[in-house]
Amino acid sequence: MSLLESRTVPLWIGNEAVLSQTTFRVINSATGEFVTAHGATVDLVQKAIDSSYRAFGTWKRTSPWRRRELLNRAANLLRERRDEVAAILRTETPIDDFMVQQINIQTSIDLLEELAGQIMQTTGGVVQPSKQADDMLAMVFREPLGVQVGIAPWNASLLLGMRAVATPIACGNTAILKASEKTPMVHHFIGRLFHDAGFPEGVLNVIQHSKEDAVPIVDALVSDDRVRKVNFTGSTAVGKIVAANAAKHCKPVLLELGGKAAQLVLADADLDKAAQAAAIGAFTHHGQVCMSTERILVSQNVLDTFSEKLAASSTQVTALLEDAKAKGATILGGGEGAHQDGAFLTPRILVNVTREMKIWHTETFAPIALLIPFSTVDEAVALANDTAYGLSASVYTANIPLAIEIGRRLESGSVHINSMTIHDEAHIPHGGVKESGWGRFGVPWGFAEFTQLKTITISDTHLAGL
Repeated sequence: MSLLESRTVPLWIGNEAVLSQTTFRVINSATGEFVTAHGATVDLVQKAIDSSYRAFGTWKRTSPWRRRELLNRAANLLRERRDEVAAILRTETPIDDFMVQQINIQTSIDLLEELAGQIMQTTGGVVQPSKQADDMLAMVFREPLGVQVGIAPWNASLLLGMRAVATPIACGNTAILKASEKTPMVHHFIGRLFHDAGFPEGVLNVIQHSKEDAVPIVDALVSDDRVRKVNFTGSTAVGKIVAANAAKHCKPVLLELGGKAAQLVLADADLDKAAQAAAIGAFTHHGQVCMSTERILVSQNVLDTFSEKLAASSTQVTALLEDAKAKGATILGGGEGAHQDGAFLTPRILVNVTREMKIWHTETFAPIALLIPFSTVDEAVALANDTAYGLSASVYTANIPLAIEIGRRLESGSVHINSMTIHDEAHIPHGGVKESGWGRFGVPWGFAEFTQLKTITISDTHLAGL
């Protein structure tokens, strides 16, 4: 029986479905549908770590050609199973076709294929001469770290779950995916996909837990000496907790956290395109994207014209949301416009917002954006940087050299010129600065995150003169 038919999600340990004594429900707020997930216990966490640790000794010696073959096979299987995983994505959360097909499924396929294509960079090394002696050489190797834990969120569950484990595995590590309690079925699908593609037992294990059991389960994962690194995608508040916990055990973390993305609109910008990008960037997936456009900074010289165009673009985007809502979708959150059990929030553009207001500084993770005027480029840059976050930004202008200069001044992991703040591709580094985290996903950029360097020197008189 398939996952969708059974509506039951086991844990996935040692390439087998594992049931537990603890279960919890996952309810889709749009449809009222629910699935029942088996929750991890501390004992089952140990079983997952045991499995991953046993597998690491063999997997780290698996040739890059074999790893490439398995990654390509996983990509092809995912392509074949698009309809199945699309249905699973829609079962657990309200989500539109663009988020399902392009952001989640296609980008996950792209990631697997990009990893396969560049896999040789996970093993490469260099040979250096020694200054100390003529008969000495130093060889520098890149090696896997060991057991990795990937903690993935729900808002782009397939892509972010895949990203949390596929790159570590490609580098020769084994991985445990700690699934989101909101999307355990999607994350379980990844475990079965890797199994069906031929990955050996223990290379990928998947566990989930109820919200109430988060602390003991995450503590058990992070504190175990056999776990060598943790990557976390989610809120800054929780990321700080994960990082502090990992630091106590002297292990590194890779963090992709919250954002408060700014779109700068200069006076010479194409205002129609800028307004459309701002509306889509603010309202896509109900504003529940870490790169959502939360602040729209507009030159005072074109503020009135831009405001009219933004209102028109927002109306068009809102109409799409309302159509989806009328057909059963809801927007997670609450506040003005909430109905039923407080499950949606009407999209809003706020004006006359000051930095004394909490919303100026706080990531809303909702379909809300602030419209803020500026007089000079220096003021625009200062306003954009007036945040604890620094994940993504956007600049609209006809002056590309100026846009590049502004981009270099913005305190942000990425800056997109004449395109919206939401942008993520498998072959481009992705990550933030300040409280948006540290480290980078993306191929090959993420290889350095999941490998370590080892130096071996050779001293031999036969080497002299080489």
